[in-house]
Amino acid sequence: MQKYSSKLLFSTSATDRNFLSTELTLMKKRFFIGWLAVYALNSCTGYVIHHLILGRTYINLMPVLHSQDIKSKIWAFIISSITGSFFFTLIYSSWKKRGASTEGLTYGLFIGLWMGTNMALNTYASTGLVPFSLAIQWLIYSVVQYSLAGYLLAIVYNYKKS
Repeated sequence: MQKYSSKLLFSTSATDRNFLSTELTLMKKRFFIGWLAVYALNSCTGYVIHHLILGRTYINLMPVLHSQDIKSKIWAFIISSITGSFFFTLIYSSWKKRGASTEGLTYGLFIGLWMGTNMALNTYASTGLVPFSLAIQWLIYSVVQYSLAGYLLAIVYNYKKS
């Protein structure tokens, strides 16, 4: 909606108000579809990364890295993923300019580098229990995961765009 002039926003014309209402509805729809798509992507890729790819590493570090009752705390992972995908989508909706695929990839790359570096290196430095090689793997997988999520958002926001 940023591309519409303030004259249009304060217009009393029914046609203008209908146009803005339709645009706002479309923006909300794209936001919620994007949010759900990012949540689904992060859930699926998170399973692949943390269960299939890094699962054996986690089992070897089980007494140190994870407690035995981690399954009882799965709710924390779910809440973190829901809120993370919400804010990832919200920031993208304000950050994007044209909404091109390359913008989505760039956005995801920046966020992935930021979030991945913070999570991986802070965990490595603060616990002393995580090998540096695992921290680097977390960083790489975060960058890939967020880049894919950014690309997915660009697709959602450009779907059937006229």
